[in-house]
Amino acid sequence: MNSKIRILKIGGALITDKSKGVFNVAKHRVIDEICKAISTSKNLILVHGAGSFGHPYVEKYRLKEIENLKGVIETHLSCKKLNEIVCSALLKHNVLPFPIHPFSSFRIDEKLVFDFNFIINLINKGFIPITHGDFVYNAKNSRFEVLSGDRIAIELAKQLRIKRMGFATDVDGIYINNKVVEEINSSNIKEVLDKIDFTVSKSDVTGGMKGKILNLMELKNTKVYVFKGSYENIRKFLKGKDVGTKIVIT
Repeated sequence: MNSKIRILKIGGALITDKSKGVFNVAKHRVIDEICKAISTSKNLILVHGAGSFGHPYVEKYRLKEIENLKGVIETHLSCKKLNEIVCSALLKHNVLPFPIHPFSSFRIDEKLVFDFNFIINLINKGFIPITHGDFVYNAKNSRFEVLSGDRIAIELAKQLRIKRMGFATDVDGIYINNKVVEEINSSNIKEVLDKIDFTVSKSDVTGGMKGKILNLMELKNTKVYVFKGSYENIRKFLKGKDVGTKIVIT
């Protein structure tokens, strides 16, 4: 069963306006196209980023530096609003979403703690489980911390032994010298990390794409695709075709 399950992680920059100073602006047309693209899919887990529903609050309350519980709650409620927007769009296209909010469902205790088999049960019932970037409680230091959508997607892939995962982003793939790299594997990973182009995406000016690749190296023998999240590309990914940059680490 698990061999048939795919994970699609939808970037926050793809479905929200992440311009500086912007709070809580969703790209409704893009969200609708994505939900339409997956409307006939089964055996799928969705994860989405927080975008302008999360990051501006983290900066406003300096939540990576200090613990401000009011700020933590505001951020969570905002992330939940974006999740509700996506879930409503899925319902419009006759998809049954099952929202899972990390704030109240996950915790960190050395590792991410969650009943991962619950995901399988939901899929068997006909739901598409959907979770998102959020705050999560760390039992080791008794603090709340940011849990990114990328981190959730990778942890789900590891725990459920997922063989195919896609990252729908606002760029066509991973770039070197302004060209999309077709495949990243064990033989060229070091070269890619040295030469990766950070200037292509406004949302990755801090090196987010490099961090994504480094985290993906934890996944062995999983086919991972990084691609622009258009209707056509998402359909290709869900049909089992190559799209954007393919990453396979053995």
